[in-house]
Amino acid sequence: MRYSNRITLHKVIGRAYDPSVGKTVVRVDDGVTLPCDTSPISLERVKVLFGSLDKQITTVRLQRPYRLKVDKAVINGKKYNVLRHVPYRSESVLFLEGGSEWT
Repeated sequence: MRYSNRITLHKVIGRAYDPSVGKTVVRVDDGVTLPCDTSPISLERVKVLFGSLDKQITTVRLQRPYRLKVDKAVINGKKYNVLRHVPYRSESVLFLEGGSEWT
């Protein structure tokens, strides 16, 4: 498995309404950048795991276990919400839902 991509993991610091934008803005920490392997999940597997077909889910595998809490992620400038984080003994697996902005 090649860990050629880079992921930046973030934790949410807070949410606040921004009147200039007209909506709630999510504030995150600086984040940690790590090497990772990404792969999309098929629609059949998404239905089995999450019970819905309208989600675009990506699986991300990290080389080492990451034990800290993760809420948001960025890969190649695209923002993702973390649906599930599974820290195994030798690696970590993240299930990410893609979106244009963080919620």
